Amino acid sequence: MELRHLTYFVAVAEELHFGRAAERLLVAQPSLSRQIRQLEDEVGVVLLERTSRRVELTAAGRSFLDHAVATLAQLEEGRIAARRTASGLAGQVRLGFVASVAVAVLPDLVAAHRRLRPEVTLDLREMTTEAQVPALVEGRIDVGLARDLEPVPGLCLQPVLREGLLVALPAGHALRARRRLRFAELRDQPFVTLPRDQVPRAWDRLWTLGRRAGFSPRTAQVALQYTTMLALVAADIGVAVVPESVRSLRSSGVRYVPIDDPDAESVILAVSREDECNPAVPGLLHLLDRDQLLDDTDITAT
Repeated sequence: MELRHLTYFVAVAEELHFGRAAERLLVAQPSLSRQIRQLEDEVGVVLLERTSRRVELTAAGRSFLDHAVATLAQLEEGRIAARRTASGLAGQVRLGFVASVAVAVLPDLVAAHRRLRPEVTLDLREMTTEAQVPALVEGRIDVGLARDLEPVPGLCLQPVLREGLLVALPAGHALRARRRLRFAELRDQPFVTLPRDQVPRAWDRLWTLGRRAGFSPRTAQVALQYTTMLALVAADIGVAVVPESVRSLRSSGVRYVPIDDPDAESVILAVSREDECNPAVPGLLHLLDRDQLLDDTDITAT
């Protein structure tokens, strides 16, 4: 049984006239009659009663018609779905992201994506920058939102947001009222840091700032998340260096002061494979364009 058999049968069943059905299908009437007979042979029952004056559906034909119409409708839905997926308007994107972009980028991105591409599912996976690289290379995620990543062969890096670094201070700290400060002024301060083995880039950034300021930062406590770091700062365990976006966490007992050093910045990057074949990925990367992200009113579907 072929698809054309169903199409031809539905046309004849709806028209109840071989001549009109043939005109509708743009086929010769003898050919149409032959296709219907082939279908009946395949099904093993008579579907249409033919007389010299009319054509009628048999009881079996009425039953088969319901299934034929449903099958053709389902196939049409599949065709539309396949085309929308191929055009990037449907499907799935697996998005890895570092925890800090859940504050800076992710909320606006998810909202815009849902509005403009509601048929593309975002599978969100929190992971460090270090974990995102092999996940991209091995095909376990499609796009990563990473921080301060250096070029990697086979991967494309798209800057999303460049933000300054702040020092988070306890509310009663002597430097809390400063508008800006140099990193060298933190020489004698204990630091709350992220774990070196899990986020070496953040660790290296802190030590680079310290080295250029002429000292090695002293770690008082290690925390896995920025929320924990801020809680420890509020408890006067030490100070912490955080991206500017972390300010929006609004932790009580913490004051933020910008660091006045040229290298005191962090860059959020969208990372994807050079040979990416998921048609939904370009649409997501378009939404992550810096201009689009900063001005949501300019975001348009592609």
